[in-house]
Parts: sequence; C-alpha cells; structure tokens
Amino acid sequence: MVNGDITSFEKAVAALGMSGADAVMVGRGAQGQPWLPGQIGRRIETGIVEPAPSLTEQLKYIRALYDEVCSHYGLRIGLRHARKHLGWALQIAAQYSRTPATKLKSWRDRILTSDDPHFVHRSLQDAFDDFAWSAAA
Repeated sequence: MVNGDITSFEKAVAALGMSGADAVMVGRGAQGQPWLPGQIGRRIETGIVEPAPSLTEQLKYIRALYDEVCSHYGLRIGLRHARKHLGWALQIAAQYSRTPATKLKSWRDRILTSDDPHFVHRSLQDAFDDFAWSAAA
C-alpha cells in the first residue's frame, strides 16, 4: 500500500506506478473532501472521470459526516472532533464557489463555535446557499 500526499487521481496513479503497490491510501488529501477516496477508487477501476460534487452534494456529504462523528463519539466529544472536518469542508466549498475569504471566515466563526447541532445544520445550509450565490456571480 502506498500513501502520502495523495490529493488526486493523478497523484494516486503516479504513486502506484512508482511504488509497485497494489493499493493506495488517501489520508489528509481527503480533508474536507470525504468523497475523494471513492472517486479515486472508482476512476482507477472504471476509468470514468466523475465531476467534482456540486455544492448540494458536498453539503450532503458533510452533514452526514458531522452526524456520524457526533453519533460515534457522543455529542460532547463528537462536536469537537467534527469541527475540524467542518472547517476543511467549508474551505473546500469556498474554493469551489470562489467565495471571498472574509465570507468564509464569517461562516467558520459562526459554525465552528456552536455546540448546537440544529444550529450547525441550519448554518451549514445558509453557508452553502451563500456559497452558491458566490459561484453564480
């Protein structure tokens, strides 16, 4: 198995070729992009290039991840663990939508400091709606 700086299909294929390994592990390269390992694996298997997930799809992934982390660790610890994933996901979505850094910071400050899962879910929806407006501009 090969790993290290695997952030794209191209890097995965290059690492496999250079190492002669049978498998690739995507670690930090998937931060904020929980769909990335699956995309890379499917492309290696099928050769089909999948487009980057839309903001709507990204929001579905990150909401599910947030809920799963909070469920797995329990609310108190889960909230702390989930925040880093939310921060990375907001960064990726902001890059995807070309959202200005000032807006991203405002959303991060609002979402990453909340201990209320319902507030986080509503705020994620609001943030991704705002990102969609940035992408459309």
